[in-house]
Amino acid sequence: MDKLIHDDKGNATISNDGATIMKLLDVVHPAAKILVDIAKSQESEVGDGTTRVVLFAEEFLKEAKLFIEDGVHSKSYT
Repeated sequence: MDKLIHDDKGNATISNDGATIMKLLDVVHPAAKILVDIAKSQESEVGDGTTRVVLFAEEFLKEAKLFIEDGVHSKSYT
């Protein structure tokens, strides 16, 4: 599915490529920056599968959040 991305300079980009979309995002949140870095690494190493690795990493972060909320120290499950 194509996505329309509009930036603050008035430029519009239409793409269905996960790597392109991730490059265009202006990300501030640290966890989101990790996902962007994962997408960039996947694109540079393999050239495909960026959306898949971002979704996979997002699921890991979602599960890790539950442990953190329960008070489990990060060293306990790494």
